[in-house]
Amino acid sequence: MKTGFGLPRRTFLKGVSAGASAVVLAPLLQRVAAAAEGTVTAPKRVIFCLFDNGFHEEGLQPVGMRVGTETLKQMPLKGLTLPSDLEPFAPFRDRMTLVQGLRGEHLSPAHGAGFGALSGLSLSKEQAKGESIDAAIARALPSVIPLLVLGVAAGQSNATAFVSSAWGGGRPIAAQCRPELAYESLFGTVGAQRNNFASRKKLLDFMHGDIQRLRSQIAGPERELVDSHVEALETLGKREGELSRRFAAGILAKHAPKLPEHPAEKMTELAATQCDIAAAALISGMTNVVTITSGLCGLKTTYTGLTNTGTHLIGHGTPDPELKLTGYQVLSKYRRYLAQQLAGVLHKLQATPEGKGTMLDNTVLVFTSDSANWQHSSGDNWPFVLVGNLGGRLKAGQFVSYPLGSKNLQFGAPGAREVGTAPKSNPTINALYCTLLHAIGQPRDTFNMGGLREAASSFAPLRELLT
Repeated sequence: MKTGFGLPRRTFLKGVSAGASAVVLAPLLQRVAAAAEGTVTAPKRVIFCLFDNGFHEEGLQPVGMRVGTETLKQMPLKGLTLPSDLEPFAPFRDRMTLVQGLRGEHLSPAHGAGFGALSGLSLSKEQAKGESIDAAIARALPSVIPLLVLGVAAGQSNATAFVSSAWGGGRPIAAQCRPELAYESLFGTVGAQRNNFASRKKLLDFMHGDIQRLRSQIAGPERELVDSHVEALETLGKREGELSRRFAAGILAKHAPKLPEHPAEKMTELAATQCDIAAAALISGMTNVVTITSGLCGLKTTYTGLTNTGTHLIGHGTPDPELKLTGYQVLSKYRRYLAQQLAGVLHKLQATPEGKGTMLDNTVLVFTSDSANWQHSSGDNWPFVLVGNLGGRLKAGQFVSYPLGSKNLQFGAPGAREVGTAPKSNPTINALYCTLLHAIGQPRDTFNMGGLREAASSFAPLRELLT
């Protein structure tokens, strides 16, 4: 196929320029050229979401299913009803795996396991003792920004926090807790030098001209790549434009344009904004690995926007007098809200063409708590949700429970909750992380087994999850 300039379409596309916005659009241009050449090798992408106060069994198990099984239970999700917490993921049921019965007692996860939640290393609550799984994956899936870590910490004054991720022992990775700083970590190198809503909007307006020129130079399926990229950036642009207008009117005087000394944004607003940034970063090709930590692996966020009751009290089941709900019911709403925001990210990836499919085809979301199954957990059941199959490398559409006992927990709120207790022969959460490394093509025998005197099989890949 020839262009209007008499050049072969593939040759022309390889030489397309995005003008002054080329730094931001470079990953997109590479994908467009590869699509034209028919040589697209879709990168794998992994999204981690950690949340505080535990992942209760009733928030993971299909409706009507009791906790506990004497043997490995593996069954299709088709025909089962997802709990309220996970309903936002229902459109992705055929790409989804629910896992319970993994152990993490070596991490002492009560009130949050800190760095241990993603490294699986003991004595890592406050200090990075080794490589976390998101960093290990980021090393294998290089991009402009190897690993983007975003924090949700409403009511906290810190702009950054070192809490979940690390390249290795003593090498923690900062989580950006302010969306405006996260934005600048992605796009600041091409002009956004100040925490100013108006200047960021001007940057996007400036890029718009270059993007339109890029669109005019290409046609066919490659234009769909550009359109998806533009849509992701425009989500941010609309947000910045509205904030700029409100700032000009004096509405945001307490918060903008400078980084506010005492953040006042609600948890719901912060989570939604950070998910928008995550989607834009993934779709634009700026990163292939994102970690979102709500509560900073240690009860370090309020739940404003959902409840005004204290986070710690909610974790104890203390009723919310305004909502007339128990704390456990509020936590269900919290997990559901995060799932809604992340489902939005997945929908955007699903709408973005890549190769013969979409970006979602090569992505997995890992959704879990930093404190296993409840606030004061000893780590003897650590539920996980996986959404996505990494290009068919992970089995999906299934519920997997390793052998699990159960007990009634009387803690805080009236009534008792049924919680799972995994035997010492069960695999650890390290095994799931090792599974992810196999799925992205970086196999290891174990992941961060350290000096623990346990069977290597407890830290080895889970064959029930790999194709």
